[in-house]
Amino acid sequence: MKVLHALLTGAALLLAACTTAPPAGAPEGFARYQGDGALEAVSAERVIYRVREIDNQPEADAGFWQLALKERLRKGGYVIVGEGEVQAGARRGHYVETTAARGALDYSYLVAIFVQGKRITVIEAGGEVKAYGAQRERIFAALRQDAQSAAAGSVR
Repeated sequence: MKVLHALLTGAALLLAACTTAPPAGAPEGFARYQGDGALEAVSAERVIYRVREIDNQPEADAGFWQLALKERLRKGGYVIVGEGEVQAGARRGHYVETTAARGALDYSYLVAIFVQGKRITVIEAGGEVKAYGAQRERIFAALRQDAQSAAAGSVR
């Protein structure tokens, strides 16, 4: 569990700032719990999902944060295996999926960012590669809904 938590917080160091928990749901089949200032959820296979908002500091556009996120992940030893645009209602975001070997297991880690003015919605998910892969569609469905809910300030 320590390895998984380290994976989930690795890229968050780049985005360190005051955080607040935005309204959020969870992927289907995940159990919600209150985490470190963010709403988190976990599957039975220990795939973790987290949604939070941070200040856009230094204030920059989405292009800047996309490049900064990828650079931080690469320097942290993550291998980028996928990335792209993600649409959540009227909000456009960017996601990066990575893998990293930790001990005897490989882990997948997803970070999606939605920049809106002075705030950034950060959605993260991670777990052992096979378990994450089995939950990927549910994670993306929740990600789209949660980014939209955070922008609207409503609970889903």
